[in-house]
Amino acid sequence: MSNGQPEMVQVPHELARKNEVLIKETVNKKFGVQPEALSLLLEASDGVYFSEEESDTLCCLVVDNKGGLLYLVSGKMDPDKKEMRDFKCDILA
Repeated sequence: MSNGQPEMVQVPHELARKNEVLIKETVNKKFGVQPEALSLLLEASDGVYFSEEESDTLCCLVVDNKGGLLYLVSGKMDPDKKEMRDFKCDILA
């Protein structure tokens, strides 16, 4: 991969924090869960990561604090603008 491997640990978590509203809105639009009931797993080292198959894709685990479901939200990174786009969401458990 890239020579910047050590900073990769911090970068996905920073991107998730920056895009937290969009990530929660993605779950809300697809599954109707209110954003205030959702939490991103930012404290877990494997709660936010870059996809191994698609290096420009950020994956974030999101938990529904009321319903107990776990969602996986992914989004593509726009390298020029350093913004996320094309968010998708599925239920994991």
